[in-house]
Amino acid sequence: MISKKITVIEISECFPNKHKPVTGEFILQHVRALSAYCRVITIVPLRYVPPKELLSVNPRKLISNLLKWYSALQVTKSFSEGNLSVVYFGYVSLPRPYLEFIDDKLIKLLMYNKLLNMLKKVNPGIIYCNWIKPWAELSRNLADYFTIPLIIDHHEDIPTLKKLFPGNYGKFLKSFEKADRIIVHSSLNKKELLNENLNLPEVTVTYLGQNFNTTSAEKIFNSGIIKILCVSHLYERRKNIDILIKAFSLIESRKGFKLTIAGDGVLKQEYIDLTQKLNLQDRIHFIGSKSQKELEDVFNESDIFVLPSYPEAFGIVFVEALAKGLPVITCEGNGGGEELKNLGYDIVLVKPLSPEEISKAILELSRDTNKMLSMSLQGKEIVNKYFTWDRNGLTVYDILKDTIKEFNEYQQNPRISN
Repeated sequence: MISKKITVIEISECFPNKHKPVTGEFILQHVRALSAYCRVITIVPLRYVPPKELLSVNPRKLISNLLKWYSALQVTKSFSEGNLSVVYFGYVSLPRPYLEFIDDKLIKLLMYNKLLNMLKKVNPGIIYCNWIKPWAELSRNLADYFTIPLIIDHHEDIPTLKKLFPGNYGKFLKSFEKADRIIVHSSLNKKELLNENLNLPEVTVTYLGQNFNTTSAEKIFNSGIIKILCVSHLYERRKNIDILIKAFSLIESRKGFKLTIAGDGVLKQEYIDLTQKLNLQDRIHFIGSKSQKELEDVFNESDIFVLPSYPEAFGIVFVEALAKGLPVITCEGNGGGEELKNLGYDIVLVKPLSPEEISKAILELSRDTNKMLSMSLQGKEIVNKYFTWDRNGLTVYDILKDTIKEFNEYQQNPRISN
């Protein structure tokens, strides 16, 4: 039942647009699911700063890239569907992450009045900010103006934040203290955050959904060439695609295996060069970024899913793989892998950054068809029980209601600790 009384303002820079139609797809699905229960207005800051993957030493290619990027942003339009409204607005900023803290101040200075005037028209009941930078501080200011609570949805992993901001990550994390509630997506992510000795509100673990229909038929694994799949963007080294390529080079009789890597990014050519250096170009295939429908087909054709990233806050691709019946191999200390293990999934966890352990895990699992089938059936059950968008929408809606209730009670009697 849709609540007429709650208008949720979600703010997320990570969201699909015409230039990157797949980026932030999970946020789009989340707000769609939430809009079944309340009115949701999603504000999407559209950053008019060329991403570094567009840069080229070839002037003609550079100009072409920039024109295509700019044109794509220009045709990205706001839209509404049912009880959901998505509002894009353009802005410019300083380079990140190098000038992140100065950028915060500029955004608050230049964007506060624009967003304030926008929100005055809709009577918001709560603000829900995805990620802490650069919009959490501004979200707090807006929440204070309307005397409403702020929820921060924390998608990052703490080790990566520490690496990006080694000198002042503590100041970076202070934004969490300004929330009235924090949502994370794995128990590991919650533990990392609680270990930072911050003055935090309640931290709640909620599970995201996934977009594929869970395969009902029993998975039939390839009897000839075993098809290994990795789905990941190729922008950050923590995804460790080079480790996976090196692991593949160690697999004995690798002619019986094929590795497909789906995703794009600035590191792609480096990984292609490594593949060629190791003489694996006939066995490792880079297929680029794919639509959800194309990805679903790739999952259906594969046998084992491997994601060697470390650290990782969660990783929706894990549950997408489970939905299509693929056994999963990933690293110890990975938020998604550890969470699935806690839920009873017999996931294969290996030591991070170890090509030897990954290759060994692939070989051992591929030789145990009974275990692969057991993991396939078990994974689909876990997805259906925990990782659906309907469940996510209802769970988050209940959290919103509780947060608003507690906030209002505290406003009426501030001596009561929230």
